[in-house]
Amino acid sequence: MILGITGAIGCGKSTVLRIFAENNWRIFDADKLCHQLYDGHDRELCARIAELWGKDLILSDGSICRKALGKIVFSDKKQLDILTGLLYPALRRDLLDAAEKCRQEKINAAFELPLLYEGGFEKSFDKILAIWSSPEIRHKRLQEKRSMNIDDILAREKQQLAPDEKLERADFAIINNGTEEELKSQLNCFFEYLGKEQK
Repeated sequence: MILGITGAIGCGKSTVLRIFAENNWRIFDADKLCHQLYDGHDRELCARIAELWGKDLILSDGSICRKALGKIVFSDKKQLDILTGLLYPALRRDLLDAAEKCRQEKINAAFELPLLYEGGFEKSFDKILAIWSSPEIRHKRLQEKRSMNIDDILAREKQQLAPDEKLERADFAIINNGTEEELKSQLNCFFEYLGKEQK
């Protein structure tokens, strides 16, 4: 199975992806793929970003300062749309190549994409799993683990599809409001269900 995993910022998608890896799934993190593009993997993209938003975004090693770029695009939807228009074709290419390779090898693979629906990636996967947490819990996690302030959190949320809508559109859902052990328990049930479905 080629599974897409999505959810709002702070809902625990990275923890979910790690648990998938612990259960012998091949995993892919779209954020890390994007970071590779920003880090100079795609020189044309980096040059275009510098052209649009300034050479000050280019660090000494030739990579893009993601924090500075984020402050620009997450405060202005028009700017975010321009960036995604540049970024998504390269990301889609890399994701589709990876998914096709996994299909050929007949292995289970999980792809974490925060903007799965926003980017129109849903048709790339066999099924989609949405991770959901309450706003209060998500905000607390982001403030404690990423040192994000509430204004930055709300600005990012404003640019994304509502968490409840992601939940409604997905094939499967996990509610992650508790401990990691509780999350693992839910995912173990999910793996058991998938195992029965694939027989």
